[in-house]
This record gives sequence, C-alpha cells and structure tokens, in this order.
Amino acid sequence: MKLVKVLGSITSTIKDSTLEGTKLLLVQAVDVDLKERDDFFVAVDTIGLGEGEIALIVTGSTAKRTDITKHKNVDAAIVAKVERIDLENSVIES
Repeated sequence: MKLVKVLGSITSTIKDSTLEGTKLLLVQAVDVDLKERDDFFVAVDTIGLGEGEIALIVTGSTAKRTDITKHKNVDAAIVAKVERIDLENSVIES
C-alpha cells in the first residue's frame, strides 16, 4: 500500500469499456509527515474521496481485487481513507 493525497479528479470521455462508471482521481504520494513526494498515480476511487484527503492505494494486480475494480483494467485503486497516523512519539491527523 502507498500513502497518498488526492489532488483532483480526472475526466475521460473516451476510455476502455471496463472503466465506464468509475471515478478516476489524480493522487500524489506523501511521506509519514504528509510531505509531498514526486510520485503521482491515477487511481480508481472505490470509497468516495475528495480533493485534499489522505488515502491508501494499492497498485498492480492487487488493485483489481476490490468489488468495484474486479475484472477491470486498473493499476491503482484507493482502498482506505486515512484519519490519523499514530507514531511512537506523535500523532499526525489528516
């Protein structure tokens, strides 16, 4: 899994038929302090997130294992919203 921040949505009027009805989001990898990294992904939103929210994504064949992405041409899927990160001496809230 990867920790990411939702940057916005992607609109695509022409796409593979297996992607019809899916919401595509542009996300950026972040570190445990929620600082942005240089990795970007387009992920299928399986839980209904919006811009600025912190999430977990899965990539590769694992991304095809959600109820929404089964048997679809997907390489990244958002599977959880991150509310907070508890570390040994600190708590980071998103």
